[in-house]
Parts: sequence; C-alpha cells; structure tokens
Amino acid sequence: MPSVGTPVIRRIVGVSRSSVPHDRLLADLGLPIEPEVPWTGQSVDADAYYDLLERVAVPDDPELPFRYGASISADSLGALGLAMKTAPTVGDSLRRLMRYVLVLSDTLDYELLDESDGSTFALVGRPHHRPGAALANECALAAVVSMIRQATGSSFVPRQVGFRHEPPADAAPHREYFGCSVRFGAHVDGLLLDAEQLARPTLLADEGLSTYLLAQLDDLKAKAADRSLTVVVRGVVADTLADGQPSKSAVARRLGMSERTLHRRLADDGVNFQTLVTDARRDAAESLLQASAHSLADVAFLTGFSDQTAFSRAFKRWTGLTPAEFRRRGGPGT
Repeated sequence: MPSVGTPVIRRIVGVSRSSVPHDRLLADLGLPIEPEVPWTGQSVDADAYYDLLERVAVPDDPELPFRYGASISADSLGALGLAMKTAPTVGDSLRRLMRYVLVLSDTLDYELLDESDGSTFALVGRPHHRPGAALANECALAAVVSMIRQATGSSFVPRQVGFRHEPPADAAPHREYFGCSVRFGAHVDGLLLDAEQLARPTLLADEGLSTYLLAQLDDLKAKAADRSLTVVVRGVVADTLADGQPSKSAVARRLGMSERTLHRRLADDGVNFQTLVTDARRDAAESLLQASAHSLADVAFLTGFSDQTAFSRAFKRWTGLTPAEFRRRGGPGT
C-alpha cells in the first residue's frame, strides 16, 4: 500500500487547528504521542494521510499546507533532509530529493522538466482528484520551497507555482506563501525555476558529510524500492491517464527500465500490469465523480478514455452503476 513517513503526519497534526486534540488524531492513526527518535522509516497508509488532511483542513483551514511548509526543517526529515541541506546548490538539493524521496514516501515522485522559460520541478505520480490528495500536493511543494529557503538563507521565490487541481475560493494564502503567481488547473504540480535559481549555492555545502548521507540513503532507498514497485507503477499510470491509457513500454521508460524487466518484477510480486491500469482508472474515476464538479465527458478524458460512451460502459462493468448513478448516490453504497 502507498504510505507516507510519520514525520510528515506528525508535522501536519502539530500545525493543525482542529478541534480534535492532537493526541487523539495520532491515536486514530495508530501512532504514539511521542515521536520515534531518530526516525527510521515508519510510515502511515497514504489514504489515512489524505483522510487526515480532509479532517483537519477542508474547508475551514486553507492555510494549513503553508504552516506545514514553514514548519519543515532538514533535521525533521532524517538523512534525506540533511542530504538536501548539505548539497552544493539548489539544483543539487532538488536532484537529491528526486532521487531519494522514496525513502520518505512512495506516493511521491519528482522530475525536473525543461521549459521554454526555465525548468519546472514537478511533482508526479500522485493523484490530485480527491481534496486530501490535492492538499497533500500543496503541502509537498510548500515544504520544498521552505527547504530551499533554509538551505540558501534567503526568501527564495519561484518564478511561478502550478497546481493541477481546481482553484480554492481564496488563493491569497497561496500567493502570500510562495511570493509569486499561482496557477490552478495547470498541466503539472510544480515550481517554475530559472537557471540562476538552480545554480544558487547553499550555506552548508559539505562534501564529506554528503558522501556519508548519500550512502545511507542508497541503502534506505534499496529497501524501500523492493516493497513499492507496484505503488510506483500505479502512481505513474494515474499521473498519465489524461494522455490516454498508458502502455507497459511507456511506463517502463518512465521508470528507467526495460519492458521485460518491468514485467518480470511485477510478476514476481504477483501483479498484472493491466490490472494495475484498470484499478488506477477506476479509483481516479470514482474520486472525480465524488469530489469534483467535472462533467462526465471531462471525467472520461481524465481517466484515459477516448469518449464518454466507452467510459460509461467500462464504469458500469466495474461498479454495476452508470457514472451518473454513482454520482447521485455519492459513492458505491446504496
């Protein structure tokens, strides 16, 4: 199952303004009041994380992602945070996050995409259809900006920030935190940065300490990767559905492996690629129908179908309900 590291969960609870006591929120997730020190990889199911965000932030606390971001420090993220802090430049720090984020959460995947006016540090592989997931994406990018600001000792401001989800009623907290224009309904969740920003030096670059930390992270990543390929593949599928149903070869290329290797590793886990694709499409469709005002034609497009008719037939086969019936009922129950 997809999971999120407990430092993230504890930080969300710590900055929440929920009327529910913090120890009760932690207990509901099966976590003790006192944190694990040092953190060694404990995690919470991703759906439980999204549920927590929806419980404490939607719709009454739009600033929670930014309090979370501002509260993040390198020390709170263990070896990953320290490796980012000791990288030579902002670009190096972000590349370390791209390479090792699996250690913190297997719901996250980052890429540095070339753009005509700079580079976008993009969050990929995580859904954005349900409110909790959209908030989780805001938390993640807010934390990245906070880490850069701490590493450089500056009020670092991206050129632009983009989110795939629909705009909130009030986007002022987003603009105030990031210090730049924020675009909703964007093609990707990400930070637009220029070459000068990526080359900006950090304050605590340390080659010797970095070598030690990166060796630690390589070990942690290998252990995490062994148990999470299925999660990663499903995330890639979910992230690319709007471009049509992804092929196994396309997903393998995205993951930097051959199609044969992907097939073998999934088979070793007893998983069928087509079943993963179907499950990802169904989950995305159900989330979009329950948590958004998208038209049925839009939902069909966003889940990789060529037209609404094909989508409706597939959805009826999956759930026994038409998309319209499912939306009216508010879910699969009667």
